[in-house]
Amino acid sequence: MKITLVIATIASLLSTQAFANSLFSLENLERERAALLSAQLDSSLDLDQRQQKVQSIYRRLVDIERMVLRDDRVTSSNSPLAQNAFDKYELTFLVHSSAEKSLPPLSHWMSELHLTTDNILSAKTGHR
Repeated sequence: MKITLVIATIASLLSTQAFANSLFSLENLERERAALLSAQLDSSLDLDQRQQKVQSIYRRLVDIERMVLRDDRVTSSNSPLAQNAFDKYELTFLVHSSAEKSLPPLSHWMSELHLTTDNILSAKTGHR
């Protein structure tokens, strides 16, 4: 009886831990996408540094996007994070969707957010 109880307790702890980490790949995707956009917009980097950093992040992002799209735990999840990610596919899976539209990721991201050169140039700096 004690052995069964111990096994059941361990199994429930392991399944709880697996469920808690079921969206880990999606969270990694969010971080990598933010790193890509941050590197592309980083004015402290010169052109060569930016290109190297962006290429490195881009390769990782391609792999992570594939992992998330193939992860049944993420695709079948009802969590708000997963639902929002798939509702905004064009922004979540930035590398794949930009490749489908034959645009660089930053250009695709800006077009999805309806940001134009005129909008950016007419913006005023300040705190909100």
